[in-house]
Amino acid sequence: MDKHTIRRRVWTSLEEKNVVEFPRPCFGRIPNFKGARRVSEKIKDLEEFKKAQCVFCAPDAVLKKIREIVLEEGKVLAVALPHIQDIVEIRETDNIHAATTIKGFKKYGMPLATTIDLFVQGSVAVDRKGNRLGKGKGYGDQEYFILKERGLLNKDVRVVTIVHDLQIVDEMSDVMDVRDIKVDYILTGKEIIERRG
Repeated sequence: MDKHTIRRRVWTSLEEKNVVEFPRPCFGRIPNFKGARRVSEKIKDLEEFKKAQCVFCAPDAVLKKIREIVLEEGKVLAVALPHIQDIVEIRETDNIHAATTIKGFKKYGMPLATTIDLFVQGSVAVDRKGNRLGKGKGYGDQEYFILKERGLLNKDVRVVTIVHDLQIVDEMSDVMDVRDIKVDYILTGKEIIERRG
């Protein structure tokens, strides 16, 4: 089974079971699933989050609550502008709701100068070994490598994703390649999965 087939199966399952929210349909997107805001709260349980000074979070709708939590907890939020036009940092705390929207990234964002301790991205599908598929455009992996090249990733940076339980699939190791970044933690409605090895 190839990457496209896996994505298509997940998108179809989420739509058929009506577990996704706006924007819909979720095909071709990182799904914004029902209950994502509640699942996002689990990031506070990760020791790496508690210790982090700066957290990168992708601009997907499903991750909005995580972006809010980062600022609520007094941490620096790093975000990529759409299509990776730039990567900025936000320290805004007066209007967290506005600062964590795509419009807010430009308004409140400053040039990124803080090293990132935790990297959060959305997923279409993920397996328990930490293999992850995005929507197929490669932005999540590109963001990671751009930050690494700029020396803005802490050497011990961990990668986190949040998904609906239906997005966890059978092992995908055979379809992954060297450009695919593995995730260290998967937050779901039922559990926190930590990648081993």
